[in-house]
Amino acid sequence: MAKSLKSSTGRVVSGLVLVGAIWGLSLVIQASAEQRSWASTEGTVQERLKSGKSASVKVEFPLPDGTKQTMTLSENGPARNPGDRVTVRYDLEEGRVVEAALADNDEAHWVTGVMLGLVALGALVATLIAWVPKRRAE
Repeated sequence: MAKSLKSSTGRVVSGLVLVGAIWGLSLVIQASAEQRSWASTEGTVQERLKSGKSASVKVEFPLPDGTKQTMTLSENGPARNPGDRVTVRYDLEEGRVVEAALADNDEAHWVTGVMLGLVALGALVATLIAWVPKRRAE
């Protein structure tokens, strides 16, 4: 038989889920804000790669120094075909691209953020229920 939410185990579990959901939500918000601060440019899809259920695209894009960079990036938005123009966000350190993503990555952050927000809200309600004192019979 399952333990009650008001048991000590239920209180600990609901608290841990709440902390985990808030931590995950803060990571998603931080990653999204960080990517928005990256430089962006237009790139051209060279090839579309499919592996199981995930898809990625090989994109060529110019850097500020005039060189071209080719990277394989995860595809989270609509399907891209060779020759399509896409917006690429990238992070430079010492003239090298250390990380890059398609600009449609915002959609994935929104979906993940909303899901974690709902989990956090549910965990908050469960935590409140777990810690509200039981009614005494009069």
